[in-house]
Amino acid sequence: MQIKNNDIVEYYRKNELSYHLWGRNYHYGYWDGTTNHLFKATQKLNEVMAQIACIRKGDRVLDAGCGAGGSSTYLAKNFGCHVTGITICPRQVDFANRNAKKDGIDQLTEFLEMDYIKTEFAENQFDVVWGVESVCHADGKDRFIREAYRVLKDGGRLIVADGFASKKDYNHAEQRSMDKWVKGWAVNYLETPENFIKFSSETGFQNSNYRDITKNVFPTAKLMYYLALPFIPFHLFDKIFPLKSYPLEMWFHQYEALKNGLWEYGIFNAKKCIAESQLKSNSL
Repeated sequence: MQIKNNDIVEYYRKNELSYHLWGRNYHYGYWDGTTNHLFKATQKLNEVMAQIACIRKGDRVLDAGCGAGGSSTYLAKNFGCHVTGITICPRQVDFANRNAKKDGIDQLTEFLEMDYIKTEFAENQFDVVWGVESVCHADGKDRFIREAYRVLKDGGRLIVADGFASKKDYNHAEQRSMDKWVKGWAVNYLETPENFIKFSSETGFQNSNYRDITKNVFPTAKLMYYLALPFIPFHLFDKIFPLKSYPLEMWFHQYEALKNGLWEYGIFNAKKCIAESQLKSNSL
């Protein structure tokens, strides 16, 4: 079954409880010597990405797939940049606006219901396109990359933190293990880092770079595995009387698949540099 936008919207609607458990930064985070609990780890990933993307005051940032606005509010509050967050989930727009107002930075943020592979923005609008565990939902990661290139200014930066496929082909057992958590999270498939770099290069991005940070997200993957255990009675009950979505199978299998090397977590970044791209074309 192919995952559609409506499936993604419904998935996030059913799992809004996770915002209370995880907080507004609803992602794996980044564990290192400075982090000792999940909230610090999720904040740390924002910090690491902002450093790689060279976020600075006055930048216009597009948070592609902004969720409840965790990254958007972090960037606006800590760097003084203007952030536009977009999501296909209307309820997330409401959550994000409330969070921005609560933090007192609503004048630096705006949140819109929009699809990041076909936005309504004019060309050359943003200094940074930012995606945290949202690009995985794109049905065609190359389409997202092309749209990011279109809306970025010359010299603009693309930064993505997400899960990536560790291999191009899986055997039957491996694919079954991957599908149990990937499709459970309303994702059609994960792309390989090699293809992501290839797509970006073909689009015109320069200085593409990929950093495998699996070791820095592994504690969260393991935490989700253990957090799934209390859901077992609810999950069994739900099999008979379907009332609510529980993350049991997804949380088990994301950990098992990661532990077995079927997928990895990485940060991808690239730069739109029209002059360099033209020089490269002229030299061919």
